[in-house]
Amino acid sequence: MSDSVVWHDLECGSYRADLPLWRELAARVAPEAVLEIGAGTGRVALDLAQRGHRVIALEREGELARELQRRAGRLPIEVIEADACSFELARAVGLCIAPMQAVQLLEDRLGLFRSVAGALRPGGTLAMAILPEQLGAFELELDPDVLERDGVLYASAPTALRTTATSVVLERRRRISGEREAAPALDVVQLARLTVAQLAREAAVAGFRELGTSSISATDAHVGSDVLLLTRGPQ
Repeated sequence: MSDSVVWHDLECGSYRADLPLWRELAARVAPEAVLEIGAGTGRVALDLAQRGHRVIALEREGELARELQRRAGRLPIEVIEADACSFELARAVGLCIAPMQAVQLLEDRLGLFRSVAGALRPGGTLAMAILPEQLGAFELELDPDVLERDGVLYASAPTALRTTATSVVLERRRRISGEREAAPALDVVQLARLTVAQLAREAAVAGFRELGTSSISATDAHVGSDVLLLTRGPQ
């Protein structure tokens, strides 16, 4: 198993606070398929598929997409390795979800909205989770998340959260020890700073209109999220 898969599992795989919302939205459109943007190794896709939903899992990183395909087995998951800002589907879906601030990692959000507009049936729903407007910045190494695989110990500790008018930067210190040693490395993730109102305006250019908002509460280990719900087609 590649390091990129392990780091993804360690830093994202244990998060479950958002699953009830995605389950609820998927149940509304069943038996139609659900499209997930940024599926990673399958945290959400596997959960929905295990509940009988058909899932189209879009992931641009090849190692993560291949691991998700392996984990899916015979579950009703179609894995597509593609860029979320420029993809096409063979058939329309009733719901598209973008969990865990996936939209804030993308530079070409208009490309995303146009691609999703082509993938959703008229009246379908797009749901996107973004960071809340108020974030508590910090400069302090927190307790690490730890995962052991095949005698190798992986540890990831948040060290800083910085905000500007246009971006949110999260730093983590990654360490590998045990049967394989590696020097600590700093991983930096930069997200676009967005509000629900700003995202709704951008989506409107591609023909979306706002249905409302939802929220996901913070946990001890993760900040909460604001979730924008959109649809395409006439009112």
